[in-house]
Amino acid sequence: MNARTAPDRTTTPLALLTLTLVLASCGGGSTPPGTPVTTLADSGAGSLREAIAAAAPGATLRLTQAGTLTLDSPLVADKNVTIIATGVTIDAAGKGRALEVTQDAAVTVRGGTLKGGVGAVLPASLNAASVGERFMPAQMHVRHTDRATRISAQAATPTVGGVLINHGVLTLDGVTVTGGKANLGGGIYNDAGATLTLKGTTNVTGNTADLIDPNDDTISQGLGGGIFTKGTMTMAGGNVSGNSATYSGGGIRGGVGSSITISGGRVDGNTCTLPFTGTTSADASGCGGGGIFTTGDLGITGGSVSNNTASYYGGGVAIAGTCTDAECATVYFPTFILSGGSVEGNTTTGTADNGGGGLWLYAKSTISGGTIYGNSSMYGGGIDTWHDLNLTGGVIEDNTATVNGGGLILLSDGANHIGGTARISGNTATNAGGGVYVTGASRLTMDGGSINGNKVTGTTDGGGGVRVSGSSAFTLAGGKISGNTAVKTGGGVTLGGQMVMTGGSITGNTVTNRTSGQDLGGGGGGVRMYAGSSLTASGGTISNNTAWYGGGVETGGAFQTSPAATFVLSGGTVSSNHADGNVGGGFFNGGVLTVQTGSVTGNSASAGGGVFNIKGATYAQTGGTVTGNTPDDVVNGQ
Repeated sequence: MNARTAPDRTTTPLALLTLTLVLASCGGGSTPPGTPVTTLADSGAGSLREAIAAAAPGATLRLTQAGTLTLDSPLVADKNVTIIATGVTIDAAGKGRALEVTQDAAVTVRGGTLKGGVGAVLPASLNAASVGERFMPAQMHVRHTDRATRISAQAATPTVGGVLINHGVLTLDGVTVTGGKANLGGGIYNDAGATLTLKGTTNVTGNTADLIDPNDDTISQGLGGGIFTKGTMTMAGGNVSGNSATYSGGGIRGGVGSSITISGGRVDGNTCTLPFTGTTSADASGCGGGGIFTTGDLGITGGSVSNNTASYYGGGVAIAGTCTDAECATVYFPTFILSGGSVEGNTTTGTADNGGGGLWLYAKSTISGGTIYGNSSMYGGGIDTWHDLNLTGGVIEDNTATVNGGGLILLSDGANHIGGTARISGNTATNAGGGVYVTGASRLTMDGGSINGNKVTGTTDGGGGVRVSGSSAFTLAGGKISGNTAVKTGGGVTLGGQMVMTGGSITGNTVTNRTSGQDLGGGGGGVRMYAGSSLTASGGTISNNTAWYGGGVETGGAFQTSPAATFVLSGGTVSSNHADGNVGGGFFNGGVLTVQTGSVTGNSASAGGGVFNIKGATYAQTGGTVTGNTPDDVVNGQ
């Protein structure tokens, strides 16, 4: 036959046999992996219980029938096995729990649903009473004491692990854990030394951590609606969603010594349910950590913590330090790291002294990436932090505080840092600190990043970008505070404490001066200084800011009392600021202003384009330049 002639397409039986063998070798028609589990009976030949007991270490067990396996007692996995349960519901039916993994076992469950357990008390050999924790003394964080876990001695023994308990190594891949109830870990309890991994489409949902006795504060109860972990937990995928706990950790609760890493998936729509009571910080009470509450280490590198709710603090996440001795002379601070993922749409719902819509942090915290977006609370819409925070990246955006600190509130007496590429933008506070509120003897250094486009909407206080209270200190060495607004005072910065400016810029900020058509006489477009505050500017620029008076800086001012605010210009530049219809384009000076070096230039106002000194103010120029201002450089008021 010619090489170009069409081939004979007749298939011989031998050819069919050869094709069949080839397809089989490629997997066509191959048997699914694992030892078949052929019945959904609770026990007996062909059951999952019998298959686990008979399995060799490392075996794979595959349920072959879809439907429901109703248990009379928990399944116990005491060896390394993989269970494939796609299409099967393993129902504890309100008796104990569905699955227990022993200390020496490594178990993977793929597919299926585990449901309907009520947990059980741990044996004394496994230290059931060790979940109690002692938080910081009330005077150190009075408004954030979690009353459910502050006593270490247990008056009663809680139930744990409503649906499953893990003492070994457990991986859940595409598994649903639902309908569980226990005092600790309504869905899952991951013991100290154990390792839990969630991946794929795993969904821990609809579980509850409830109470033994709502009137007994000495019992650890109502913690970890979806998961309570004292060991190592990794969430690489799936969801922890729609769970609830009475006191803390609606989705996930971590104990002292635990480690939680979230690299994917969602912690979403969880809540802690204790109602908020009280009217002040002295008598306030409620729940914390709607999504996650932990006293161990927490790292978020991906995934999301979203739309969770707490009545008191930490709508999305709360992480707390604990005492290591009876006198609390030594405190253990866990670490918190956010390098990716998002914390968004979380909220606190109480009516007094709430904090941390997105994050409430009493930890050694580092944020280098990720997004904190659209969260809300009274204080610290995005973040409420009580210990050191190093913020070098990521975005804190569009969060809301109904009182102070739309993006971030700093309350510690430790050192805090903003730098790198960090961006705090578009946040809102009603009273003060649209972007950042610094208080409680906190120290903040900013040497990079940006605080831009934030706002204060009320007329009582200000600091559209940053508000620094009387006991706090702020060093601006780099970065930009720009495009922020306040209605009454301090478009860029409102200062009650001490500030040192060695670099960076405060530019393009505005005091709008009006609300509902009323002129409020607002001042300090760039910086507003209250009595007793001080600012030394040896570098950086204050430029292109606008207010009715004191377009660049207002020192002291109406209704301020001694000691006077003090501004020393020793190398920086105050330029191109504008008093919109009134006096003091560069400075409106009601305190003490000294120009040593640096320049005040290109500012404008109706009078005192460079400097306007009110009667009783102190002004001295020992060097530097005050020139090129419109219509004049320095005016002394009468």
